[in-house]
Parts: sequence; structure tokens; C-alpha cells
Amino acid sequence: MKNEVCTIVVTYNRKELLKENIQALLAQTYNSFDILIIDNGSTDGTKDYINQYVKNNVYYYNTSKNLGGAGGFNYGIKKALENNYKYAWIMDDDTIPTEGALESLVNKKEILNNNFSYLCSLVKFTDGSLCKMNIPKINRKWLDYYQNIEKGLISIQTCSFVSCYINLEYAKKVGLPIKEFFIYGDDVEYTKRLSKCKNAFIDINSIVYHKMKTNTNTDIVHVEKERIDRSYYTYRNRFYIAKQDGTKEVFKYLLRYFYMKVKIVFRAKEKKFKRLWIITKGFWAGIFFDPKIEKTEEKKDK
Repeated sequence: MKNEVCTIVVTYNRKELLKENIQALLAQTYNSFDILIIDNGSTDGTKDYINQYVKNNVYYYNTSKNLGGAGGFNYGIKKALENNYKYAWIMDDDTIPTEGALESLVNKKEILNNNFSYLCSLVKFTDGSLCKMNIPKINRKWLDYYQNIEKGLISIQTCSFVSCYINLEYAKKVGLPIKEFFIYGDDVEYTKRLSKCKNAFIDINSIVYHKMKTNTNTDIVHVEKERIDRSYYTYRNRFYIAKQDGTKEVFKYLLRYFYMKVKIVFRAKEKKFKRLWIITKGFWAGIFFDPKIEKTEEKKDK
């Protein structure tokens, strides 16, 4: 390990976006960090492209199969802990950080005197508006909300994995992201676990762009027909999260589940039956879905 900070980028068959991501990382004003590329078995020439960067502070790991975002981040954070990094800045391949994004996060780490579990960036869509998929959940306790706001920090409970700067001291305590989630909800579950262990914040001065096709969330009513199947993971994983949070959250989940079914019937423009089937399938799978949290420890120096 050359640096105490590593960037973890999970990628799968999006070489062109990965190119932009890497160029943005190499242009950071704070450059004392290593880059760990976690490739979920891409078949689009990603490995050949990365070879030109695999030197100095860039490391390439090929998982040999698509583990999903959840599996990729599980794998990456595990590698970060095994190699004794202190902080992991994690993101997808379609995240394009502004030049000062990491420097701001590192500065906030110093301001907080390392007293945080994670920090996240302000995530914008390509047109400069807030990215709807990546809006963190703000801490509702007013004192926690306001006490660091003059420093550019707002207390939060959860965030996405699009630019999340993790204090790995707390990752050792709470374990790894749940790889069985595959996609959707793994970021919410994991960052909630971390923020319960120690305070977390959004750094409004650290800005990244999420290069999605459209600025939408994962609402099954309006999601493109090609992505309907993915909603299975949304409703399965949300049920697991609700079960961990208690009866009140399970009740809220059930209300939302039935509401979304009604909304599909009246508002979905196409593939209504398929949308209803996928959400039902995810619901029933969530009843029995009970993955175990994996923990790991850093390697001891010899």
C-alpha cells in the first residue's frame, strides 16, 4: 500500500464511461490515493484498456463474473481492508468527479478530526440538477443537522455508493456490503449500518456528476421496459431492510408495496402485467431473504 486512501470503482461492460471516470480521477487536485478497478467480468475490452494504467497507483481486479454492484463493492472494500487502507472512496463507473471532489472530502475529514463513518459528495445529473437517484437521507435530529452546516457538512443517515468516502475503521466494525443484494438497496443498507455506528455527513462542496441516461429514480411504474426485471431486487432487498428496522418499517413497506401495485395499474404505460409480476415476485422473495453480513480484517504487517 502506497497511500492511506484508495478509490474503488466497480465496472461492468461500460468501457467508455470507465474511460471518463479514470480521466477524472487522474485529474484530482488531491492525488495521494490508489485506484482499485473492480471489473465484474466485462467482455467489452475493459481489461485491455485498463492495462495501460496498471502501474504505480492503479490496480485491476477481475471478479470473472458479474457480481452486481453489491458484489463488486463487497469485493472492493474487502481488498481495501486486506491491504491496510484507511479510507475508501467508492463509486460506479459512470461517476465523474469534479477536480476538487476528493480534496474537499479529505479536508472535511480533517475538520471532523476523523470523527465520522463516511462522507458523501453532492451528486448532480449531467445538466447540473440534483441527481434524483442519489439524494441522501438527511438526519432529522435538528441539532445534528445544523451543528456542522457552516462547515459545508450536513448530517445524514444513508446515501448512495456514487462517491461515498468511507472511514474503514468503521467498516471493520460493521462488516461488508451484502453481496447477495446484487443491485439496489445495498448502498442504503450499508450506509445505514455505518451511520448507526458513527455520524455520517454529506459534503456539499464535494461535487460529482452521475452520467445516467435520464435523471430518474428506480420507480417500477416508469422504469424503461428493458430494466423492469431489475425491480425484483429493489422489492426483495427493501423488504430485508424493513425487517431489520422493525415492525413499523415493515408496515410502511407493505403500504408502499400495495400502493405501487395500484399505481402500476393506473399509470404504467406498457408492460403492466410484467411490472405487477416482478414486484410480486420481489415481495415474496423478500419474506425469506436473509443473507448474512460478512466481516473481514486487515492483514497484519509482518
